[in-house]
Amino acid sequence: MFSEVRQAVLPLALRKIKRRGDLERAGLLIESLAKHWRDSKPFELLIVAPTADTRLLRSSLPRFPKINVSVRPESDFFPLLSPFYMLTGWYRQQIIKLKVPALLGFEGYLTLDSDVCCVGDFDATTFVDDGRALSRWEPKLHHEWWRNAAEVVGSSYDSKGYGLSVTPNLLHGKLAAQTLEHVGNGGGDPSAALLMWKARRPISVAWTEYSLYTSVAELKGNLFDYHVDWNDCYAANVHLFSEHSCVWGADDFERLVKLPNGTDPGGKFIIVQSHARIPLERVREYCLSFAS
Repeated sequence: MFSEVRQAVLPLALRKIKRRGDLERAGLLIESLAKHWRDSKPFELLIVAPTADTRLLRSSLPRFPKINVSVRPESDFFPLLSPFYMLTGWYRQQIIKLKVPALLGFEGYLTLDSDVCCVGDFDATTFVDDGRALSRWEPKLHHEWWRNAAEVVGSSYDSKGYGLSVTPNLLHGKLAAQTLEHVGNGGGDPSAALLMWKARRPISVAWTEYSLYTSVAELKGNLFDYHVDWNDCYAANVHLFSEHSCVWGADDFERLVKLPNGTDPGGKFIIVQSHARIPLERVREYCLSFAS
């Protein structure tokens, strides 16, 4: 079901106070991809942004021969009066990660955020094992959104189960389309249905893109046609993500930067949390220190 992964989607909305910071972080992500992409064909990165941000993004983001970056406005995929625009930015980004790749006919693809960096070499088949993706997983017990998503989907909740974890991750366009069709009851607007569920859960996380995607595929019985199960992913030689090399706060960063240059990060992608307020040049130095 997965033959290769050479496409990624990055939802990006520039916050008014930190527009330059958001731009610089997205630029660092692109630079890190260019450093570590090891395929003969370019990597395709699609950035989906509010219309007001697209001109600045197109003119300001760095360009590298190995990375084809395209910037498209949300309005290319969501009509002006769509309930999509009534959702907060975090939920809009989740819908983008499902709907846009499905509309464009993506097969296997990466989901990215601007605080993600690539720290290890990969090519189009690095994360593919016998036609299935080596994705990220998490115990469902750890987050309330798994129980809520099961209610949205109409499936059962298994507290001992595992589901696909948060960004960065690997998804497939066919299962993304399946998710949206199911949530929209076969033809309705999934944004409208999800907005209703969010209204019913005003405080808790009503759903995430990954909990919906996993729950629908479990219900349909085709999740493991596309994804290697969680236990085998943990035991695999290749890991999409490294938890121990991530930076969640200033204390993490001061500890990690003392590691010798070229240290194996333990995975191909990490997160450097923007809320840690670490100067971007120091973040860049850290992320690009891992050996190619």
